Amino acid sequence: MNNTGRTGIAAALALMLAVYLPMAWADGCRTEDEKAAAVQMRKAEDSERAGKLKEAYDLAGKIDSMCLAGDGYKRHEAMRKRIGLHLGQQEEKQGRLGAAFDWYKNSRNAAAADRDKLKQVDASPRDKNLVSNAIDHFRFKNNDARVTELRQLAAKNAELELAGEDKAFAARKESFQELESAKDWFYLVGDGAAKKVRKRAERRGDTLLQEDTHRHLENAQRYFRMAEAKQKEKTLQDKALRLAQAHEKKGEITQAANFYNLAGAGAKGDELQKRTEAQHQKSEEKRQKQFSKDQDKLEKELGL
Repeated sequence: MNNTGRTGIAAALALMLAVYLPMAWADGCRTEDEKAAAVQMRKAEDSERAGKLKEAYDLAGKIDSMCLAGDGYKRHEAMRKRIGLHLGQQEEKQGRLGAAFDWYKNSRNAAAADRDKLKQVDASPRDKNLVSNAIDHFRFKNNDARVTELRQLAAKNAELELAGEDKAFAARKESFQELESAKDWFYLVGDGAAKKVRKRAERRGDTLLQEDTHRHLENAQRYFRMAEAKQKEKTLQDKALRLAQAHEKKGEITQAANFYNLAGAGAKGDELQKRTEAQHQKSEEKRQKQFSKDQDKLEKELGL
């Protein structure tokens, strides 16, 4: 290789070093950063020895542990884990399981966090949000066995809600709250388990479709929509239209308008009410005019 080639390579290497060295310096810790980290670490350790655990934990959280010399990084991590475990245990003894879990998780006490999460579920097995969070927690950790157990609990709770729905519908012909709750539980079960809710909703709609009252048919429509049974909803609207026309013929305008709305013909119901109100207003004006005329006649006869 000639001198020109060597000179070119040297220049290229010099340029690379000029770019790399500032980057390497930026990624490392300056002397003052190391000193500051050491001071903060001593303060945190002093607070821990004094029994000021939360203060020690907060101080440790502000330390750039990568700037601690020697075994400083390991000491820092061990201290946070040790304090977090102790504070979590204090919360757990007081029955504050949610707060305990946060301490365990944030201080990387994984086993304690898992145990606490299951303890929460055991204490409140019917709490949907809690069970849902537990499923997410163990799914994130790829703990399939725990996820399966929790899904089985969700399925059990869903069946309990369906049993409650059965009683509610028998008592008042309405059970939307219970069905929605069952649906939420089945969502946690996964694998299309919510089909049970849709089938139950369709069956409830079928029962109410046999009725002729507006309230029952309105609820039937809600059930069919929950069941995504579009054809049956169309059948219901056809029935509502026939009932609306029957009430209109009888002069039962309010009932007719309600059924027109249920049939998806709200504009016709509104027009019917406006026309009826106009007729009523016209009749009232005529009555008032006749009343005034009769009153004037009576006053003349009495010489008033």
